Amino acid sequence: MSRTRNRPLARYALSPVHALTFGTACGVAGVTSLFVFVNPLTAGLGLANIVLYAGVYTRMKRLTIANTWVGAVVGAIPPLMGWAAATGTLSPGAWVLGAIMFAWQFPHFNSLAYTLRADYSKAGYRMMSVTRPRLNARVALRYSLLMFP
Repeated sequence: MSRTRNRPLARYALSPVHALTFGTACGVAGVTSLFVFVNPLTAGLGLANIVLYAGVYTRMKRLTIANTWVGAVVGAIPPLMGWAAATGTLSPGAWVLGAIMFAWQFPHFNSLAYTLRADYSKAGYRMMSVTRPRLNARVALRYSLLMFP
């Protein structure tokens, strides 16, 4: 994809083994740091986000448009982590922040994906903007409307 062609892995400046090793080391160090210096709940959310992004979302992009909803969950977890880090709990306010971020992902990502649909198609990604452009627009509009109080 033209958007990502200059990244180190895409231009072969880094081998897949080195990228996996570095990513794993960073993930382990990050989750361990959260566990030791913040709290186990925040560390668990961080680990869940790594698994969802690297293990589920990334693989789903070539299989189904449902990847967008999984990606939205990935985007909604950081506010939950911040709340958990500050309070040690996931009280209703955390879920409200997470829900706002979840809903925001669709108008944000779907509009970007629409402009990049040719690249996504060429790369073999099953994005709504490629396979179902009208649904892409409806979903973006639906979640945009949810953002109004």
